[in-house]
Amino acid sequence: MSYHTKLYDYDLPPNSINQNPYRHPEESSLLIAESKKIIKFDYFESIISEPSLFIFNSSKVRNVRIVTNKISGGSIEVFILNIIDEFSAKCLLKSSDKKIIGKKYNTKNFNFEICDIYDGSYLLNFDISIEKLIDEDGLIPLPPYIKDDQSKYKYYNNVYASGGFSVASPTAGLHFTKDLLNILNIKNEIIFINLDVNIGTFKPMQVEKLDDHKIHSENYSIKKADFKKIEQAKNNNKPIYTIGTTSLRAVETAFLNNSLSGVTDYFIKPDTQIHISDYLLTNFHAPMSSLLSIVHNVYGDNWHHLYNYAIESGLKFLSFGDAVLFKIDE
Repeated sequence: MSYHTKLYDYDLPPNSINQNPYRHPEESSLLIAESKKIIKFDYFESIISEPSLFIFNSSKVRNVRIVTNKISGGSIEVFILNIIDEFSAKCLLKSSDKKIIGKKYNTKNFNFEICDIYDGSYLLNFDISIEKLIDEDGLIPLPPYIKDDQSKYKYYNNVYASGGFSVASPTAGLHFTKDLLNILNIKNEIIFINLDVNIGTFKPMQVEKLDDHKIHSENYSIKKADFKKIEQAKNNNKPIYTIGTTSLRAVETAFLNNSLSGVTDYFIKPDTQIHISDYLLTNFHAPMSSLLSIVHNVYGDNWHHLYNYAIESGLKFLSFGDAVLFKIDE
């Protein structure tokens, strides 16, 4: 069946976007889609009726946003999309001057040159290592719809984030504190996979038909021992909870491709069969986001009504917002 992308547009009031993170994540709310019941997140463990397997994405958001000034005058902003080698990276570049191959930029702490130009991004070569640049000059990149404020940076990574190279947070995990993870781990299994979230996650669909939308590609990896736990859980009918759409895409890709690492551009559409997960916990997504296709898949054609219910109930949307738990029917 062919779907039009305008199906994924809806009216999101500005006051439904949580501009500030929950200082205490357990105070966020969780909408249980099946019953439309709303609970506080610190009661999450109480709704898990039997021992289950939880899959989290542990990829860490790096300090990839560098804001500085040119020695010659004028501000400049570099956003590192991915590292090519020790001194080179594919980047976004904001500067008022004309950007051409071979152009050099000098700043107080580092210098760089444009080596190539892509569609909207640049290959930059720096005179210091990319890792040093990130560690010494980088800032956490907040989503474009969140007002920038350094006091928010420490809340944009998950408490279990480790390794990987994400430029956006897998935000479904922001609701989980260390205490809640410890409680879950008493009766359940927890595994961590890695999918590096790239900036394409914020790109709205701009074509008419869903089938014509090209979804962004992202690197993923799953440890062999952990995927064996997933297989065992599935074989033993043990419920599997994927925390976030990135976890869902990673495990589905690994299953379908029989590959524990690589690049995924797997697009879960309304009629795509989901093989691994029994439950999906995710935040509320922006209008025209390709991730709404996953919501459509797991909830059905009435997903608009669920989102409207969430808005009317005062739930908060997007990265720093509340969450929704879906039961995935076979």
